Amino acid sequence: MTDIIEGKIISTTLGEFANQKIVYGYIGIELADKTHVKVKVDAYTKHETLTPGDEVVVEVHNLPNTGIIVARRIQLKSNMHTPSDEVPATA
Repeated sequence: MTDIIEGKIISTTLGEFANQKIVYGYIGIELADKTHVKVKVDAYTKHETLTPGDEVVVEVHNLPNTGIIVARRIQLKSNMHTPSDEVPATA
């Protein structure tokens, strides 16, 4: 099941496969209610940012039988509602 979480990146523990530029590891997200969530980043994670302090919207799913939350898409919150996303009104 896929869920969406929003918050601020507060920590990163990331590595990179040298030749392939594949990022893997974990990021910490602080939610609006000040709870912290540990999110796994892997080769299948598409991301705009992994920088601490950035406000993000993260598409996640839980790995079955593990309790591990995996990010599938990490987007800057500021890019979520750009004017190009708005549908023009029709007369």
